[in-house]
Amino acid sequence: MSALLVVGVLVSGCSAVNQATFGPTEEVSAERLAELNGQLRELPSLEATLEEYRGVRASLVEQIEAIAPGVRFESTTEPGDHYPDDRRSCSGEWLDTDGMSVDLAMWVSDVPIGEEAWLQAVAIVRKAASDRGIVYESAINSVPGDREIRFSNSENATINLSSFKAAVLSIRTSCRLPKGPAVPTPPRLQTNVTPAGEG
Repeated sequence: MSALLVVGVLVSGCSAVNQATFGPTEEVSAERLAELNGQLRELPSLEATLEEYRGVRASLVEQIEAIAPGVRFESTTEPGDHYPDDRRSCSGEWLDTDGMSVDLAMWVSDVPIGEEAWLQAVAIVRKAASDRGIVYESAINSVPGDREIRFSNSENATINLSSFKAAVLSIRTSCRLPKGPAVPTPPRLQTNVTPAGEG
């Protein structure tokens, strides 16, 4: 089964997509919004953060493959895809700031992470997450053969590792300010809707 087909299977079963929530979005005062934007201006740009997280992803792939027999990750990005990562508005308290987050393209292994290697794989991800202040940990699925762990922080960053019919690694960056014009995201499929009264 190809990696892309496996992703489809996982989305319908064991979630492979970062769906972390950061609590209900409350109205943020203009003063707090200005404060948050000021914090963002003091942090590395979205582009620099994205490059850092790509390096984290590459390191995690290498380390997990080294300890999990048969696991070989492949990118879900199609060759020639000009939109390997997906920019999105930040959420929670950061929703109305000028910042954005990026969902990196998922990496998938057709061979799942075996039970004998799962805890070690989680420890590897936990260390990488902790080094970047991504310290909130939740076990989404926690039964033998169906595992998913999520690390998140209040700045929208998440790192997910799941293993069911396949192993999936997905990452979202922290909320950061883009340094240049917005890069277009992939076009979305539109659902044909018949106007009221027609049909």
